[in-house]
Amino acid sequence: MDAILSGTGLCSGYGGNLVLKEAGFALRPFEICGIIGPNGAGKTTLLRTLFGLLPLRSGRVEIDGEDVTRLPSSERLRRGVSYVPQERNVFPNLTVVENLKMAADAHPDAKRSHRFRERCDFVFDLFPRLAERRNQSAGSMSGGEQRMIAIAIGLISRPRVLVLDEPTTGLAPQIVQMLMRTVAALNMSERISIVIVEQNIASMLKIVHRLFLVKDGRSTPYAGRPETLAQQHIWEYL
Repeated sequence: MDAILSGTGLCSGYGGNLVLKEAGFALRPFEICGIIGPNGAGKTTLLRTLFGLLPLRSGRVEIDGEDVTRLPSSERLRRGVSYVPQERNVFPNLTVVENLKMAADAHPDAKRSHRFRERCDFVFDLFPRLAERRNQSAGSMSGGEQRMIAIAIGLISRPRVLVLDEPTTGLAPQIVQMLMRTVAALNMSERISIVIVEQNIASMLKIVHRLFLVKDGRSTPYAGRPETLAQQHIWEYL
C-alpha cells in the first residue's frame, strides 16, 4: 500500500548540528505508526522535518506520492497533515473556543462559520471536559486539559494525517489512558492516519499498528508486531 506521508534520505538538523542522517519513514493510509528511540535520537526532528518546520539538507518528503519537500508547513496543513508539538501550543490568555478559532483562521476551509461550528461540536464530543470549560482561559486549566486543547487545535482543520509529538508527557496515568483511547478512536471512527512519538511505550504499544525505531539519526521499521516489543527489554530501544 502506498504511503500517505513519507520521507526518504532525510538529512536535517539545527544550525551546524546534523541530527537526521539519511532517515526514512512511511505512514500508510488509515494506520497508527509509533516512533520510539532514546532521548536526542532525532524523533522530534523527524516529525518537524516531515511537517516542513525544519529545512532539509537533502532528502525528499512526499504526501500521497507527491513531492512536497520545498512546500511550507502551511501548504502541508492545507493538504491534510496536522502537527501537534510536544509543547502545549495553546494561547493561555484565550478561552478554549478562542484557541480553536485562532487555529481555524489559519485554515481557509475550517474558518468558515458553519464548518467551524461543526468542528467545535466534533472536538467537544471527543473531549467533553473541554465542552464544559469552553469559555475558560486555557492557562487556568490543568496540564491534561491543555493537551486536549492542543490535540483539538490539531483536529480543527479535519486532517487526514495527525502527527503527535509525545502527547502524554507529564500527565497522570488515567489521563494517559484516556488520550490513548482517544487516539485509537480517531483512527477507527474518523479513519485518520496517525504518527505518534511517545516515551510511554507500554501505553502506545496497545494502539499502534507499526513501529519505527530511531537511533543516532537513523530510522528503521521494527520487524515484529508492536505488541511483541512489550515482551522484550524495552529499555534496549531507549
